[in-house]
Amino acid sequence: MNLSPWLDWPPATCGGPREPDDGGSALGGVAVVMPYPQRIDADHLGANALAFVEERGWERWSLRELAASLGVSANALYRYVADREDLSLAIAEAAARALLAEMRGARGEGLDRLIDMAMRYVTFSTQRPHAFSAFIQAKPPLDHPRVAVWRTLWHEVRDTVAEVVPDAIDAAGFAVWGLVHGRAELARGPARHAAPTEGLAQAIRALVEGFQGMGVVPSPLPPGIRLEPE
Repeated sequence: MNLSPWLDWPPATCGGPREPDDGGSALGGVAVVMPYPQRIDADHLGANALAFVEERGWERWSLRELAASLGVSANALYRYVADREDLSLAIAEAAARALLAEMRGARGEGLDRLIDMAMRYVTFSTQRPHAFSAFIQAKPPLDHPRVAVWRTLWHEVRDTVAEVVPDAIDAAGFAVWGLVHGRAELARGPARHAAPTEGLAQAIRALVEGFQGMGVVPSPLPPGIRLEPE
């Protein structure tokens, strides 16, 4: 990603208890330290920020508006994230989790499940376009801790492909999901006025049947991007 950082926030003034400027209140000769109010639930920051971004737009959200929607100042967000890129990653991770939950709801087994997963992926891209943009555009690098959700999502697809094309798991998975993602991008752009999933099931069936008739097919993916289980 190539996201510009925000203005630096001095960490020395962030978080922790603070004493009053006048030296504190005395209680039995002991200064009373007032705790800093907790305004944001750090565990839900990504999901709450995603909700705002889906209202405002992935390309149009601003730091000040987002902070205001969370009830804090813009600078206060630096108590929870390192910079704008870190916040974008949190938003993207929340979007990836939402998509993962949707795809895990796919019905059926084997090829039927794979097709339903594909339908859900394309539908998510059109019904929640700003979440999908975050999921695609702010994906972290493969060595980043937040990539775990993307890794899990890929293995949901890969494990389902393995049920129907066991001799060409990576090749078939790459081909099928290349088709599905391409259809999602078309549905968000040139083909946005057409039925987003029309013909998709038939295309996936034809592609899978082709791989089933080929026997063993080596993985076309370089080792660095295979996202093997940890």
